[in-house]
Amino acid sequence: MKQTLSIIFFLLVVNLFLQAQNPASPDTIVKTNVAIQSDTTIKVAPVKQQEQPAAKPVRKDTRPWKDRIDFDVNTSFWANTSQVFGQITILVSYRFPKILSIGTGPTYLFNYQRGLKQNLNGFGGIVFAKAQLLKFVYLWTEYQGIDNQHYVTDKTSGKLVREFEYVDSWFLGAGVNIRLGKRNGINMSVLYDILYGSDSPYYAATTYRIGFSF
Repeated sequence: MKQTLSIIFFLLVVNLFLQAQNPASPDTIVKTNVAIQSDTTIKVAPVKQQEQPAAKPVRKDTRPWKDRIDFDVNTSFWANTSQVFGQITILVSYRFPKILSIGTGPTYLFNYQRGLKQNLNGFGGIVFAKAQLLKFVYLWTEYQGIDNQHYVTDKTSGKLVREFEYVDSWFLGAGVNIRLGKRNGINMSVLYDILYGSDSPYYAATTYRIGFSF
């Protein structure tokens, strides 16, 4: 009896040893992995995309060129017992969408000396800026350079002779314009020359002008 029990015990030990040495079957491994994957949940936080700043719209000037370009003719006239002064200026300007305009143009002036019965001439040009503050009121600033003719006494003969001398002026002032149509009008301005001196071709530091725009 004891021998039979010993044999049965020996067979059980061998069977357990063989089961421990054999690896798990592929089906068992797959089932185990599937179980692990199903139980394990990996949460990935969504990546927040950086918001791009909105592009600023580019403003384009859609006005036709005829509404941007202005042509003006300015005149000035003054007379007293000793002289007659006159000036004419042709201006071309560019008008920006709001209140500002800039321009340039040639100018001619004459100064008739009554006593000598002679006319003195001046030729030059100007650049200017204009700010249309109100519908009828504007501010004006202008730089002007003129090669002006004047009389000097000749040291040899003692006679009066004509010479040209460059003279610059810087005008500041204001004016009003009266519209006669969509583009036509009359403007009147009062300007003061802050560079006025004895060599100036003008009769005074303050100048009055009347202009025509078209």
